[in-house]
Amino acid sequence: MNMAAREPRTELQRLQAARDRLARIQPARWHRSMDDHGEFLEARDEHGAFVELARFTPRATFDEIAFIADAPDMAGFLLGLVDRAIEKARRGVATRQQAEPARQDAPRDFAAEAAMKCDEPAFRRFLAEQHGLEPPLTKDRAVVKLRSILAITSRRELNGNGQAAERWKALRAAFKAWRAVG
Repeated sequence: MNMAAREPRTELQRLQAARDRLARIQPARWHRSMDDHGEFLEARDEHGAFVELARFTPRATFDEIAFIADAPDMAGFLLGLVDRAIEKARRGVATRQQAEPARQDAPRDFAAEAAMKCDEPAFRRFLAEQHGLEPPLTKDRAVVKLRSILAITSRRELNGNGQAAERWKALRAAFKAWRAVG
């Protein structure tokens, strides 16, 4: 498959792909070995026999070889770290939602709020991943995409048009949920 033709993957899809790849090579106990031809990486197959996985040139540094040899352990550690961070974020969101009393939105300056969101790099990444904002992810491009998504010609409409304000609130909530997950 041509990599250029592939659809861009979301962060969650990339995380799942990493998990799947790591699971397919388990138990992934790789060993550094050496013979007359140099250093190489090997693992035991399902029958207990050693299988050569990779061979390193003499120019490969100790740190480069160690990095590759430790890759399964590092990937497992980092995926576990991500999982714990996501779980902690989810617990925090649930706790805040339980602690906050149900309330109506007070009159707010949604136009100013939207302008501030377009300044945030995370909001621009959200627009790119979820709504097709094309790079470069600049504030000006985010403003144009926001107007398109909300079907408005000016952010001022968010304060005077109830339907536009509701669309903004829904987009803001989607961003908040996206950010909580990862």
